[in-house]
Order: sequence, then structure tokens, then C-alpha cells
Amino acid sequence: MTILQRIGSALLVVGLVQGCATSGPVGKGQLVAEVTSEPAGLAVSFRGKPAGKTPFHRPIASLAEVSQFQAVRVEPQTTERRFRILGPDRVEVLIRTGSEPSALAKALGLSRVIVFDYSEATTFEVDHYEIKPTFEALLSRQAELLTSAFSGIEVYVCGHTDSTGQEDHNRVLSLRRAEAVSAFLTEHGVDPKRLRTQGFGADYPVAPNSSAENRALNRRTEIVLPD
Repeated sequence: MTILQRIGSALLVVGLVQGCATSGPVGKGQLVAEVTSEPAGLAVSFRGKPAGKTPFHRPIASLAEVSQFQAVRVEPQTTERRFRILGPDRVEVLIRTGSEPSALAKALGLSRVIVFDYSEATTFEVDHYEIKPTFEALLSRQAELLTSAFSGIEVYVCGHTDSTGQEDHNRVLSLRRAEAVSAFLTEHGVDPKRLRTQGFGADYPVAPNSSAENRALNRRTEIVLPD
């Protein structure tokens, strides 16, 4: 079973909807996937059937179904699938393709990666590495996923900062953020021998550090799995 299939079978349900129209009105309580790609205009399938070209949005039955979005066979190949929780009813699915691994994958010595990006939920305060209470529920679910569906697979916990502060300081701060998340996962049943912590400082922003809002997004951790 591939990692993506494991995700499909193991991610916790966070919402239910009736039907799976490609687009259209979104009802109250529905979970919607906002599917984008780099480069834009990528043909994507859902459950093995054509779903359209990015960008598009689609109601899905549960968070588990994000794994069913795949790029139609293209050259160059898919290098990264990134899942970002935008809120209780929205999740972003970003599919990246390229002839080379992503910069983050290269830094970890991997070629293809799946990234759980919790930047919307895990924003750290400036110059702090304490986990916010609002993030603990998501981390608990992540721990369940890692112990039930990904046993034996190495897990990379990557800490990041915004661009303020000195480089050396940011490197240490980002590592402490990764260590805080790793400690939480360990306390919730993940074997610490599987966890690899890394602090990248401000090397890999998800948004330009040009505003307070963007800098908050960059103060984050990511859970990375080899694909």
C-alpha cells in the first residue's frame, strides 16, 4: 500500500458532505478542497477520474479524500503534495511538479515528499516555541495517523521562522519549535526513534515576509513524509 493510499484510509474525518460535484455552491458544514498547482493549469484527477485543471474547488466527503487528488501523468513528475488546513471547512491541496525535488525535499535528502502544512493553525508567537492550545487537537490527530497508518516510516518534523532576527538565532528557534512538536507527538504515542527534527530558520517561507500576516504564517512547523 502506498503512502497516499494509507492517507486515504487513515486520516480522520473532519466533516461530511452530500455528493461530490466538481464545483458549485458550498453548503453549511461542507468540507471543501481548494486544489492548486505549481505550475498552474495542471490536469488533476479525483478518485481516478478527471476533475479539471487547477485552480478549482470541490466539496469532499472527508479530509481523507485529499489523497485522491493526483496530477494526471505528466512530465516532469510530481515532486511535492502539500496539504494545508485553512479552517474547519476548507483544506488546500497543492500539487507541485518539477524535474528536480523541491528545495525542502533536497534539504532532507528526499526526492518526493508529502507535507502536512499547519501554518494556519500552528502560528507561534514572535521569538517563542511553545505550542498553542488551539494546535493540540490537530497534533493529537497527527499522532494517531503516524501510529496507525505510518508505523515504521521516518517522520521529519521541520521548524521554521519568519525573516526577523539573526540567522543563527532563527536556526536555534526553529529547531526548538520542531523539538516541541516532536515531544508532543512522543507523548501521544509516536516512537521517538522515528522522529527526525530539523530547524530551517527562515530558509523556506510559505509566504513573502512582507507583512505581519505573512510572517505569522512562516512561524510554523511541518510534518514531512517520504512519498
